[in-house]
Amino acid sequence: MFPELWSHSYAPPFPHAFDDPFAPRFAAQRRAFAESAVALDSAYGRALQNACAAHRIGALVTALSRGQEKPRNTAWLIGRDGRCLLTYHKVHTCSFSLEALMEPGDRFATANFDGVKMGVMICFDREFPESARELMLQGAELILVPNACPIDPARLAQLSTRAFENMTIMAMANYPGPGWGKSCVFTPQVFTPTGEPKDNGLFLAGEDEGIFYVDLDIASLRLWRQHEVWGKAYRRPQAYRHLTGRE
Repeated sequence: MFPELWSHSYAPPFPHAFDDPFAPRFAAQRRAFAESAVALDSAYGRALQNACAAHRIGALVTALSRGQEKPRNTAWLIGRDGRCLLTYHKVHTCSFSLEALMEPGDRFATANFDGVKMGVMICFDREFPESARELMLQGAELILVPNACPIDPARLAQLSTRAFENMTIMAMANYPGPGWGKSCVFTPQVFTPTGEPKDNGLFLAGEDEGIFYVDLDIASLRLWRQHEVWGKAYRRPQAYRHLTGRE
């Protein structure tokens, strides 16, 4: 799994783009930024697809991709044969910042990879409980979260909570650097088999660059889902009438 917008390294296309993305004097830079968006069928996308096929591995590839009118913040789940299994466009774009220059997505989706139901959400999607909940309701067992922001205890707690409340594994990959990094994996299993509370953090990286490997016990996750009370078993959706309101 790559961090968010790996094709462009989440780099600002002009000075102060994060604070003032529509600054009039940078119109040419905005056009160039939009025109730099890539498709999966581009040199960037094909190289990664070919690498997956050659090495028989999967990858969650991220990019600034082409949209309808604006570029999109995108992740492609590539299978072991190099084919795209899932395309996801970031729903909760940071429209108060640089991502005001991008089109948001309008749906969450899942796909099967090696018999595991996977879903994707990107960075700021983490701030909205509905993101992981929607993926859980689609059957996601593992939610992959490409990221590009500083990581603090509150954001780690969000990932931990999303795992616990939805009975899913949450895996996040972030860019390295001071205050950044801390790529991590959380499981929903917050108790031992004898009922004692335990830390559900399975893995936490430091701030340095690296490639990290984590073994996931999917059989244990499925057993947990069969016997525990969280997730969707006791929901009362008839009482949630404001959740999809447009006010």
